[in-house]
Amino acid sequence: MNIEKSHNKKVFVIGIDGATFDLIKPWINEGRLPNIANIMRNGAHGLLKSTIHPLTAPAWTSFMTGKNPGKHGVFDFIIKVPGSYNVKLVDSRMRGAESLWNILGSKGKKVGVINVPLNYPPEKVNGFLISWMDAPGTDCEFTYPAELHNEIKKHIGKYVLTVNFNLGLDDYIKDIFNMIENRAAAADYLMKAKEWDFFMVLFSATDYVQHAFWKYMDKNHPGHIPELAKKYGNVIRDVYEKVDEKVGYLINALPKDVNLLIVSDHGAGPLKGVVNLNRWLEQKGLLRFQKDKRPFAIKILKKSFIFLKRRLPVRIKGLLKSMIPEARDMLESKFLSSSIDWENTKAFAYGAYGNIWINLKGREANGIVEPSELHALEDYICAELLKLTDNKGQQVVEKVYKKEELYRGDFTDRAPDLIIRWVDYAYHSRQRFGEEEKEIFMDAQKMPLTNLEMNGFHRMDGIFIATGAGIRKGVEITGAEIIDMSPTILYMMGLPIPEDMDGKVLNNIFKSECREEGKIRTEKTATGAKKNDYEGYSESEAKKVEERLKNLGYI
Repeated sequence: MNIEKSHNKKVFVIGIDGATFDLIKPWINEGRLPNIANIMRNGAHGLLKSTIHPLTAPAWTSFMTGKNPGKHGVFDFIIKVPGSYNVKLVDSRMRGAESLWNILGSKGKKVGVINVPLNYPPEKVNGFLISWMDAPGTDCEFTYPAELHNEIKKHIGKYVLTVNFNLGLDDYIKDIFNMIENRAAAADYLMKAKEWDFFMVLFSATDYVQHAFWKYMDKNHPGHIPELAKKYGNVIRDVYEKVDEKVGYLINALPKDVNLLIVSDHGAGPLKGVVNLNRWLEQKGLLRFQKDKRPFAIKILKKSFIFLKRRLPVRIKGLLKSMIPEARDMLESKFLSSSIDWENTKAFAYGAYGNIWINLKGREANGIVEPSELHALEDYICAELLKLTDNKGQQVVEKVYKKEELYRGDFTDRAPDLIIRWVDYAYHSRQRFGEEEKEIFMDAQKMPLTNLEMNGFHRMDGIFIATGAGIRKGVEITGAEIIDMSPTILYMMGLPIPEDMDGKVLNNIFKSECREEGKIRTEKTATGAKKNDYEGYSESEAKKVEERLKNLGYI
């Protein structure tokens, strides 16, 4: 076989957000998902380890950079502004490492990228790019070039950026399927109309439905309702089948000289409960809330709002939110957030999953913990967290990492001091400082973050499937990580690997005669880490994006 030829391939990547073999393999055994099944039989596959945490923003950023979050600077959907207790939404301007698309473009390769997170504002590429739902809307420049939006509209109709999260379940499902059709139509048009060497399209519908419908499918879920399961128990499977249909549709249109990859950024599973970390820190004497001095009427309004948010039907909640968005924003941003007594607080938590910051003197605006006390305090918190049990006496924390254990690079200082790995990642942390819930543990379905009552969440193990000339057939590999994707794609395309990438080439997917053991080319890069001044969304843009991220439980 001509090795040189086998490694100068075009690459087509299909992302299936949140896809998990825990669902895919049983459904394949039932005769479902025929297209994905065929690709697996004719290629290599294996688990794809996500980032810690297995969260969309850092995971896809690690995919597109080949680097750990300490080098690209994206740890969450939000970023804490240095020297203050304020946070901002992360966007592409805050990514501190070069993307795969720009690396390819610098080598003269044409690229097409559709719907990959953290690509708004769209960067200039040698080809075209369409942002994910982190774009505020289709009334802004969410494509590169800007005129691409009108071209898409002309050929396939209105581009569907995301779904309406303020709908009832039935309408939400319709929105999901419409989004799948629209995404496939856009990909089909662009892959045929444009010149490309690398093409990627991401289907996010699988992740959306797993957040909202897991309890209907899973009989062992604490929120499972048999009566509703009769109606909604197969929604997740139906969405996977629709995505599989579109996978087949797209790959049938591919030229023969293309290598195909199917990947997910993380897996999925049931969400068992929510941990209010700031209440736990308060219990340990490490955090103090300021006394609520608001007028009695405001306190009553706040409690009434929380009561309604928990008990109103989804459709009514969505209607109220659409009718009084400004009131909604005021309530959620003001009434549901408590002030912290920073001069008496040693540690605080916010962000997705489980992140704890030390209120360190010299770093935080009102820090009180002396640098000499830092490690002792971290060790104490770690030890106490490992003792934490839920209301049923079950341990909820598997491990607590100090940021230096996980991350390396110029942006490690952006990371929280402590990162909690929940048991089986079946728990979620309370993101806000709110005092509306006094208890430390909450049932997942009672978490007032989403109209759709989030009951499924992410897991560490995503999926990786590869097929094409030179790739082994019908084999299962081990040891693949999401940071390996960029170097593996570059290798497939016959290009050198930047030396500062952390990922490795997945050589074990290639046939022995096509491997270039010891001949993987590398190159030095002069780009280095780029710092920024935390510019980001305007206030109006941020409101739109925040709403979507809240509905998925990400902020």
